[in-house]
Amino acid sequence: MKSSFVKASALMLALLTASAAVGCGDNVAEPSQTSAQTDGASTNGASGEETASGILTDKVPTLDFKGAEFRTLEQNSVATYELSPAENDGDVVSDAIWNRARSMEERFNVVIKPTVKFEYNTISANVTNSVMSDSDDYDLVFGQMYKSGADAQSGIFYDWNSIPYVDFDNPWYTKSISEAQVGDKLYMIESDLSITYFQQTWMMLYNKTKAEEISDFPDLYALVREGKWTLDELNRLTTDVYRDLNGDSMRDDEDFYGFAGTPGGCLLAAFVYGAGGRLAGLDKELNVVQYINSERTLDILQKLSKLFTSNNGTIVKPDALSATRRELFPKGKVLFEAMQATDLIRSDFDMRNMNDEFGVLPLPKYNEEQAEYYTVVDGGASVMVVPASARNIEMIGALTEAMSAYSYSKVIPVYIGVALEQKGTRDEDSIQMMREILDSRVIDFAYLYDGFKGWVMQLTNYVKSPDSIASSIESGMSAMNGYYSGVVEFLTE
Repeated sequence: MKSSFVKASALMLALLTASAAVGCGDNVAEPSQTSAQTDGASTNGASGEETASGILTDKVPTLDFKGAEFRTLEQNSVATYELSPAENDGDVVSDAIWNRARSMEERFNVVIKPTVKFEYNTISANVTNSVMSDSDDYDLVFGQMYKSGADAQSGIFYDWNSIPYVDFDNPWYTKSISEAQVGDKLYMIESDLSITYFQQTWMMLYNKTKAEEISDFPDLYALVREGKWTLDELNRLTTDVYRDLNGDSMRDDEDFYGFAGTPGGCLLAAFVYGAGGRLAGLDKELNVVQYINSERTLDILQKLSKLFTSNNGTIVKPDALSATRRELFPKGKVLFEAMQATDLIRSDFDMRNMNDEFGVLPLPKYNEEQAEYYTVVDGGASVMVVPASARNIEMIGALTEAMSAYSYSKVIPVYIGVALEQKGTRDEDSIQMMREILDSRVIDFAYLYDGFKGWVMQLTNYVKSPDSIASSIESGMSAMNGYYSGVVEFLTE
């Protein structure tokens, strides 16, 4: 863990220095446990080229698209920053995105249109109608991850492996995206062009002020660096923390808790993946392999069941956004809470003016033997797809690659360095943790193609009753085998 921390932080520091010069979600024996691929900002194996200043950039050749329009579509409820803003508004992140668009227009002789924004279900309907009528309405779509996973099974997306210039060996793409490929087909990707993929990354926050008031409370940053931040440790540190502050003998929002959360599918999945667990995958012959009933994943679910159902220090709320993340942690009512990166800068959370000091931690490991910390991005985040009716595939590939590279070197460092580090986090340890968390995101077949029908959305039901986790999973195994096999069958036709 320590060595990956150093490498990730060193590279991000270089990028920040360079930039200074210029469902799920709120919308609605495992494989390679110690060596899973992640989104890490590592240039190992990258095929991009370094500029004279040492910044990695793309290798897209000189191209002239003769004033062609580049049209994008994205969710209107999750992205703080637009993919292509209509104007330069003075916000440093918005300005970096605006400059990206102008740079691409000049470089490729295109016109990048202001982004069209709809609710995620409307995006799905519009793209489906466009493809079915063979209408070339959009070039690049940022649809909701799980809805897009379902839509991919209706044949409305273009295969990214058939699009020129995109090079998935480059660090601006999600490095574990190969885990989501079905055979030689890849219909959804993530890159640094997708701001929501950063914004909706799951992590843990803790109340440093309240922690200092607890006797013998450990140094959590040291615990993380020593590889000892585990699910068992989270349960141990929270179970005796509950305090009836108003003395009414009622567990209500005026009391203080050790942990707060909503046992929703994406949050539980984040804990599962964070602990090195997996739900399902494919073997080399594209047969579905179930991991959810493995000894490790079953034990992870048992630990999560303890955290959410029998831990005396836990408060559970049905609404992950308003009832816990926004209303409890920012008001100093809870010691630990799983939150998303964007929560640090949301105006309605007002974390900047939180009275107590807080710190940023990764999601806990399964045990100390687990080599790395991992996390996932909420299923409500955007994923990048190309409608099957799109015509100018060469332009789409060139702009996706070039804009992703630009984002990697000039947009994301600004977003992390200014929006998160200066406005959100409060100490150097948290800043380092934030960089490492973003470097640890994973994605795979089962998560990306859940489509609201896979294991992720069933996790809530399983952790409610710890004694029946294994039997409940077993009873649903046949249906899940059929679902995931159907996904594979369709995508490989």
